[in-house]
Amino acid sequence: MARSLISFVRSNRGNAVIEFALVFPLLLLVSFGITEFGRAWMTMNILTSAAREGVRLAAVTAPNVPAVEARVREVCDAANVDPTAIAVVPPDPMDPDRRVTVTVQADFEVFSVRILDFRGTIPLSATSVMRHESL
Repeated sequence: MARSLISFVRSNRGNAVIEFALVFPLLLLVSFGITEFGRAWMTMNILTSAAREGVRLAAVTAPNVPAVEARVREVCDAANVDPTAIAVVPPDPMDPDRRVTVTVQADFEVFSVRILDFRGTIPLSATSVMRHESL
């Protein structure tokens, strides 16, 4: 009885290593995926806040495109995000709503893919629209 138990234990000795080797890449993939999704979500929130700040400035003051772009860059710089494009559309005098639109774009660099020796960026964009307040 003792010999059969010992031979059974010895025959299953490498199973844990093999199972770990099979599951570990999937665990890494899920971990990096969750991390990168969180970073992309944070970057998207920063772009949305920057667009909102810019459009609010444009909505309460006379349309000054350089001032709006400077405010958007200020918000992005505070969060260490480099916007690739900032588009400000001033209100159209013929539009009864007099809407102001600010769009901010940035390239999100996937960090964990760079660790695995792949290159990748994801273009992100946020747009905010407000009605221009009459002075």
